[in-house]
This record gives sequence, structure tokens and C-alpha cells, in this order.
Amino acid sequence: MQSTEITFDNLGETGTLLTELLRARYHHFIEARGWKLPNIRGLEFDQYDTPESIYCSIHEGMTVYGGFRVTPTTAHCINASYMLRDAQLGLLPDLPLGILDEPAPQDPRTWEVSRVFIDDTLSSSERMRVRDELGLNFARLAKEWNINAFLCLTSVSAALLMRRAGLKASPAGPRFEAGGEICQAYHLKIDTRGQRSHAA
Repeated sequence: MQSTEITFDNLGETGTLLTELLRARYHHFIEARGWKLPNIRGLEFDQYDTPESIYCSIHEGMTVYGGFRVTPTTAHCINASYMLRDAQLGLLPDLPLGILDEPAPQDPRTWEVSRVFIDDTLSSSERMRVRDELGLNFARLAKEWNINAFLCLTSVSAALLMRRAGLKASPAGPRFEAGGEICQAYHLKIDTRGQRSHAA
């Protein structure tokens, strides 16, 4: 099992891995959870899948077991910026206007995390491996891209997964129901002590 960072700059080296990540997202969010998300030919995507975003895929060959997407809070593409800010601006009718307790940041050192998932069919030990890889990749991305903090909208259960992956998570807004799950926005920071314990 390995992790790969995917950007629009390295698609020539990563081949069809981004396509397989979008396919895994389709299975996890649309087929397994019934979320109503844009999709075509078994691929899930949205308006935030742009060259400004960076992807992490945990995989063996072209079989994807988990991943996530990060987008700078300074992003701008036509009418879209990033998910939490657009929700606060009323551009995403399925999400509440009061999704955040404070105005959505536009800070080059704060990035939004979205589409975090781990394959549900994995064993508990395999899920733990993927979870640890996710945490290590958050830390690596933070260092590589000079990211001081992450902002994330996810389910309450997935937030627990992030804490176990070595991230400090604190609520950034109220809980609400979306897609049959209880969701919430969170502030995320790298827990260096947690990272050391996972690496040990």
C-alpha cells in the first residue's frame, strides 16, 4: 500500500490514478451512502475539482483504498471558491448558511479538506493502515505547501477518524444533517505528538 500526491501538474506521471480516485469517490459517497453528487460514467466530481486542488490517494496499483482533496481558501474558479465559503454565501442550497461560526477565511495558509474516505470493505487492520497514511499525508502536505491549518466539512464519525490519524479537530460550526449523516465543520491542525506515536 502506498500514497500518492496528485496535482494537475503531475498527471503525466500519475496516469489514471486521479480517474480511479474519482471512481472510488463515486462508490463511497454515491453508491454506498446515497449522496446526491455530480457524476458521470461512474466518476464523482464537483466544481472544486480544479487545478487549484491537490489530491491524496492511498492505493495499491490502481486500486484506491482511501483519499482526500485539499483546496486553498484563496481558490477562485468562475463563480466557485471553496465549499464552506460558498455554503456560507448561499451558493450551495443543500448546506446551511450558518455552516461556520465565523466568516469563511481566505488565507493562503488555510486550506479546506474535503472528500475524505476510507474503503468500507477493508478489514479493521487495513483501515488502520489507510488511516495512518492519511494522517502522514496531511502532515507532509502541510510542510510541503506551507499550510498552517485545515478547515473541513465532514461527518462526525469521519472527524473521529481524523483525530485517530493524528489531527487535532475542533468544531468550526454547528452540527446538521446532510445525506443521512450528522455533519459538522471542523478546524484541523497537525498533532505532531500524535504523528510521532503513529510513526513509532
